[in-house]
Amino acid sequence: MAQIGTSGQYFTSEADALPLIPQEVANEVINGITEASAVLSLFRRLPNMSSRTLRMPVLNSMGAASFIAATENDNLVTGTDEEAPASVADAGVPGLKDTHEMEWTNVYIHAEPLAIILPIGEDVLEDSQYPIWDEIRPRIVEAFGIAIDNAVIWGQGRPTSWPSGIVSTAISRGFTVAEGTGADLGEDASELMGVLEAVGYDPNGWIIDPTAKKDLRNLRDTSGNLLFTPSLAQGQPSTFWGLPIEYVRNGTFRSSTARFIVGDMNQAVYSIRSDMRFDIFREGVITSSAGTVVANLMQNDMVALRVVMRLGWAVPNPIHALGTNRATKYPFAVMTA
Repeated sequence: MAQIGTSGQYFTSEADALPLIPQEVANEVINGITEASAVLSLFRRLPNMSSRTLRMPVLNSMGAASFIAATENDNLVTGTDEEAPASVADAGVPGLKDTHEMEWTNVYIHAEPLAIILPIGEDVLEDSQYPIWDEIRPRIVEAFGIAIDNAVIWGQGRPTSWPSGIVSTAISRGFTVAEGTGADLGEDASELMGVLEAVGYDPNGWIIDPTAKKDLRNLRDTSGNLLFTPSLAQGQPSTFWGLPIEYVRNGTFRSSTARFIVGDMNQAVYSIRSDMRFDIFREGVITSSAGTVVANLMQNDMVALRVVMRLGWAVPNPIHALGTNRATKYPFAVMTA
C-alpha cells in the first residue's frame, strides 16, 4: 500500500493491483480492437514490439546504372532511325564505371499507452449470474477503436511521438481531389486513385463512412456497369472501382472534411507492445481532467477495472522509381468535401 503524503491515508497502487483477466482473454480483446478499428483492420501488423521504440531503416536514395560505352540520346521530337553498325571498333581501354550512392533513413514506431478505466458497482460483482464480461468487453473494444482511428486517420488526440494523421498528411502533400471536380462521384474517385498511381502506388482499399452507400449505389462506368458492389456474404467486403471498402462504423469519420480515403494499405504498419494489462482497484479516487472527483471507490462501494495497452504506427514510405522523394509522395489520398 502506498501512503498519500503524511496524512496517514493509503491507496491501492499499481504495484498492489492484482491481475483480473487471463492472457487468452487479453488476446481476445486485442483481436477485437484490431477488428473494431478501421485502420488496424487494414494496415499491416508487424511482430509485437519488445521495447518502446521500433526502428525501421527505409531506402531514401536510389543508385542508377549506366552503360560504360559511349552513348547518345535519340531525338524524341523529330525521331531518330538508325540501324546498329555491322561491327564495333575495339575501343581499347574500357571506360570507367560510374559509382552511385544508396542511402537509408530511419522511421520509428513509438509504442504509446492507451487506457480506459471502468468503475463497477460491487453489487454487480456480487451477482454471480450477471454476464459482466459480456457487458464490459464491447465497451473496451469500442473505446479503444475510437481513440485509435481518431489519432491515426484524423490526427486528433494523437500522441506527439506519432506521425501526423493520414488525412492531414495527405492534404498537406496535395494528395487530394475535391468532390465535384469530375462529371460525377465515380470520376472523382478514379482521379483520386490516379493521384497515387502517379507516384507508383497501387491503391488497394477504401476507407469510407457507411452513410456514403447511398451515393455509391447508382454510380456506373462508361459501359453502364455498376462501380459499387455491396457485400453479399459475411466476411466479403463491398467494393468500389473493384477495391474493397472498410467502413468506419465507430462514428469517427468526418465527412465534412473527407468524403473518401483511398490508399495502398500495405504501406502503413503498426505494432503492439505485448503488455496489455487488466488491473482491478478497490480503493482510490477517479477524477476528471479538471480535477473534479467522479467516484470515490470506497465511499461509492465500487471497484475499478483499468485496461492498458501500448501500440504505435508508421508509414515507412520508401522511395522507388516513380517516387524518388519521401517528402513529396504518400500512399494515401483524400477526396475532400
